[in-house]
Amino acid sequence: MMVEKILKISLSSLMILLLSSCSIAGSWVYERLDSYLADYFKEFADFSKEQNQEIELISEEFLNWFSENELLKIKLLIEDLKKIDLKNPEERVASAYRQGEEIFARVNDFFERPIINFSKGLNEDQINQIDNHFKELRKEREEERKKEKEEYKDRLLENYISGFDRIGIDLRNDQLETIKIKLENHIEVRKEWSELQQNWINEFVQLLKRNNSYGYESRMSAYLDSLEELGNEEFRDKIEKNEMLSMEIISFVFLTSNERQIKGFNRSLDIYLKSINRILLKRKVNNSA
Repeated sequence: MMVEKILKISLSSLMILLLSSCSIAGSWVYERLDSYLADYFKEFADFSKEQNQEIELISEEFLNWFSENELLKIKLLIEDLKKIDLKNPEERVASAYRQGEEIFARVNDFFERPIINFSKGLNEDQINQIDNHFKELRKEREEERKKEKEEYKDRLLENYISGFDRIGIDLRNDQLETIKIKLENHIEVRKEWSELQQNWINEFVQLLKRNNSYGYESRMSAYLDSLEELGNEEFRDKIEKNEMLSMEIISFVFLTSNERQIKGFNRSLDIYLKSINRILLKRKVNNSA
């Protein structure tokens, strides 16, 4: 799903770079996120000078919007996580997940109109370049998978290790062993996901080629909204079960965390909160709930 991929990368990049900047250069890195985002968009095709300027403007407006509307919500989310009940962490974990989904939905809403407006100015060559760009990405992913030496679930485990490390929790061996067992219930959906993605991109490109036709904006808007219903009921059920498994694993880690791990967790969250507060202060955003 090309546009969903763009939006997810936009938000994920913001979050990852924000967390990374907390221990590196604080608000300086954050304030450059619009440039990183613009550079990412510019890779899709050979855009004109005016189109590149439009991409830069959209990226700048996104960072301003995100800072003014979402950064405080992320701060409140982190503060809420600091109150997690270690004897009953499920509620806080589920709440954080819901809030994350809501943030992503609002990012979707922000980007939908700029993407539609921008796409109306694409010519045939640029649309073909966008198509080829994603074909190349797909080819690279397939080649990487062929070279993978680790089993997929081993890589999932590595993702959990790095994810918890990012929030100050160094997983113990006994926790790792339990997570390995729980990951046996993870449902493999990569092949289905890849096929759905390719089909979506193919239809998206065909729609782009009619970007000057009557009713294009409404058709594109409806098509972007269809991302929420991608796949059949069985596929979406698999996705939901995997999400539930992820929350189960996260809750398990908190439930079994020792004092050292919780101290590391709180210390990391405090660092992130200080960084967010500096950004909010620099941008003169009302820093109150």
